[in-house]
Amino acid sequence: MHEGWEICEVVGTDEEAALIAGFLRSRGIDATLESLVFHQEPVTFGRLGEVRVRVPSSQSEEARKLLTQRRLRFSLVHGDAEDPVDAEPGDEAEEEQA
Repeated sequence: MHEGWEICEVVGTDEEAALIAGFLRSRGIDATLESLVFHQEPVTFGRLGEVRVRVPSSQSEEARKLLTQRRLRFSLVHGDAEDPVDAEPGDEAEEEQA
């Protein structure tokens, strides 16, 4: 079904996934959504509450890098110490230059 596409992000709502897909598309990366959200119940149940953001395999590395930079930028601006940032050493210097 999604041959040649990889999951680059998994989130809990359709809205958040749409924002991430829009962010990636604005940077030239194709993105599609696969929603497993079950809308018949008032709560989400494990995997029935996840939305997957998929990108072409050829663009997955760049997409993950952009999303990591986005999380880092958000945590720096908003002081969100609880946001798990998987930044690699040296990303801070790249952010300052951008």
